[in-house]
Amino acid sequence: MASGTLPLEEKIDYCEAAYRQEKQPCHFRLTPLADDGIDAALASRGYGYFGETEVRLRTLDAAIRPGQGPKVHTYDRDSFFWRRGVAALTGQDKIKQAVFREMLTLIDLEIHALAILCGKEIVACGFGVQSPKLLGLFEFAVHPDFRRRGFAAHIVQHMLTKAQSSGVSHAYLQVVAENEIGKAFWEQMGFEETLYRYHYRTKS
Repeated sequence: MASGTLPLEEKIDYCEAAYRQEKQPCHFRLTPLADDGIDAALASRGYGYFGETEVRLRTLDAAIRPGQGPKVHTYDRDSFFWRRGVAALTGQDKIKQAVFREMLTLIDLEIHALAILCGKEIVACGFGVQSPKLLGLFEFAVHPDFRRRGFAAHIVQHMLTKAQSSGVSHAYLQVVAENEIGKAFWEQMGFEETLYRYHYRTKS
């Protein structure tokens, strides 16, 4: 957790070389734990600023009443049907789909892969990663034709209820700071506390 002993510029050079070897643009995610001066140093190298994000926290200390709504379906992490639905709703291209699939195989924790169907198509989805005391919420999306029906809230409540019954004490998520609609929704779901913020610096 310490800042290390190498000069900052040398560390940045090392990271850039690693990305260059993989023929990828170099990205830095800067949290409150980032080295002092790194933000200004990256800006001076032409790195753009984007993706300011809030990490929000909710304590699961009160009974959560499952919401009313259509059936929430649970899938295995290997379900192609569920992954295809998530990709369609979140706009994943083929590269991002491959990354998401690989990520799922590497997670050594309990997975919540949830969806609501209309006929045989997924119209709302959510994804959770659960450790003994902590639940992370990701990949929530609803088809435009099915918004304003409480589908996302229904999936959230379903996931939180199950996690709480397993002894989970806190849930967290990430929401882009400029996404006012998203922030308002998550506040309604009880995620009012902003634990910290982070942002990215990237060079194309």
